[in-house]
Amino acid sequence: MPKSTKSSHSQTEIFSNDSEFLEADRRATTRQIRQDSMVAQHNDLIRARYDMSLLESRLFVCLLGRIDRKDKDFVLCRIPVSELYPDEKIGGKAYSQVREAVIRLASRVIHVETRDEQGRREIVSNPLMATCRYKEGSGYLIAQFNNFVKPYLLELQGNFSVAEIQTLLGFRSFYSYRLYWLLKSAAFHHDSIKLELASLKKTLNLEERYQNFADFKRFVLDIAKNELSLTDMAFEYKQLKEGRAVSALLFHLLRPAVVTQDEIKLPEGIQQTLAEIGISLKSLNEVKVRYQQGLLSEDYLRFVIHYYQEAKKKGRIKSPAGAIYKALMTDQLKQEFLVWQADQLTYHSPKPTLKTPKVEVIPLDVLREQFRTLHDKNLSTYASFEAYLDWMLEQEEYDMDVVDGKEVLVYTEPA
Repeated sequence: MPKSTKSSHSQTEIFSNDSEFLEADRRATTRQIRQDSMVAQHNDLIRARYDMSLLESRLFVCLLGRIDRKDKDFVLCRIPVSELYPDEKIGGKAYSQVREAVIRLASRVIHVETRDEQGRREIVSNPLMATCRYKEGSGYLIAQFNNFVKPYLLELQGNFSVAEIQTLLGFRSFYSYRLYWLLKSAAFHHDSIKLELASLKKTLNLEERYQNFADFKRFVLDIAKNELSLTDMAFEYKQLKEGRAVSALLFHLLRPAVVTQDEIKLPEGIQQTLAEIGISLKSLNEVKVRYQQGLLSEDYLRFVIHYYQEAKKKGRIKSPAGAIYKALMTDQLKQEFLVWQADQLTYHSPKPTLKTPKVEVIPLDVLREQFRTLHDKNLSTYASFEAYLDWMLEQEEYDMDVVDGKEVLVYTEPA
């Protein structure tokens, strides 16, 4: 009968008692991996010092993929064992490997080093997992992150990096996985990245291994270079020496994920989002020029991105990149945007001008159809068209009228 293994910081149990596992199973969620297939980490966590096996890192990614951007707390999740072997058959050794990964991951401690506003360094060490459970024959694990990592994984507002889940699960070396994230965290600002060798080895928890640089090159760098060659973090690297010893490495990204020419700035976060979606560098530059010319507003940029991300989630399109580019270059979603804009709870009145007030007339049947489209895409805050119309008529700028026998909504720009 399997023994129970416990850590002082977290729970790891290879259950011998069915009732214990069933209780944890009852509380766990069947939440699936995010439909947009993207995961995010704060850059401080990316640069933290820790070690894992490849299977542990895959479990980490699968749990990351179940975080919803609206989450304020971590949830207890079920993770099928099959997700940890995306391109491999699950053989007889798989369950003993999973058992070992569960035990090890539950005892992993993450060392995060940060600096305060005065530049003073602070290091915090805490366990990564609150619980990690597995019962042989169940076909899945039950896991939950420790609250310690909430600032690094939940409600991220800035200084974070995003990666595609399938890319991460495709790595066969844990060091490829770590180098990919490390390069990602710096790629938004640079396409040439210098890493001190001692600092890199410390981050990878390899201070006591590969003392000979030739071994580090063979078992870490060159394997990662080969595995990353088909990703957006493909790189070449150069050895920098002090005397005869290698002191640092200069990584040059062959396929930068973002535009590094910063003459034109898009609103915060939009450039990185467009790059992650797959907008080409040429197309991204065209969007930036259009924004600089005043032909694109920040609200319209964000609306278009959200509109097509929702369409992808619902399976209406496979890749939003082309649709987003077209909508940004042609004002394809202008009418939908105007309806959505009027639907927002907070209305910002236009600044007073000396111009003749602008009057727009929208047939009620057209407005109803536009509302239905937004409602179907979960972009409206109102449950029904009638509730939406009542709200609009409460605004001084809107009124009802009849034109050519048809009901219309009339918008008059404030004087």
